[in-house]
Amino acid sequence: MTLYSLVLFVHVTTVLSLFAALSFEVLSLFHLRGAPSLSETRRWIEPVPGLPLVAVGLLLVVFFSGVYLAMRMSALDLAWPKVAVGALLLITLFGALTGRRMRAIRRACADSKTNHAELLTQLQNRFLKISLGVRITVFLGIVLLMAAKPGLWESVGIVGTAVALGFLLSLITWRRSGLSAQNAGLRA
Repeated sequence: MTLYSLVLFVHVTTVLSLFAALSFEVLSLFHLRGAPSLSETRRWIEPVPGLPLVAVGLLLVVFFSGVYLAMRMSALDLAWPKVAVGALLLITLFGALTGRRMRAIRRACADSKTNHAELLTQLQNRFLKISLGVRITVFLGIVLLMAAKPGLWESVGIVGTAVALGFLLSLITWRRSGLSAQNAGLRA
């Protein structure tokens, strides 16, 4: 086994682990947005303790192993690795903004004086869903960049399309969940 194949294995495994972390975030946000009580909210506020820290570590491993692999492939001069790094920075930015909001929600959830309706309003914030959708689609866009190895404008187009798709899909599912909540309120 060569160092290259070992780093490639670590890179792919770390990418899969990041997808798993995003899956836990999807599960958590889904349950948090529909939590009927404060105790249920507390249960889903952090389904995997320390996951945000693990995700940051995974992002760093993906970045450094990706740089190593690109160097070994003599691909650093190509456009797609540069666009992939920019896209990874975009994911990191959205993740940091989401993390800040989730820390505030965790603090509010831990406060015994918190009103569940107020907490639910924070959890219904569109940004949480949009951020998650954009991060997932951009991550998939990066995988497409690695597989297709396109030129500059195609790479930018892939990431731009991924951002737009994540944003639109988040809005569509947000509206659908909002309509379902309204319909449930009308039936009650």
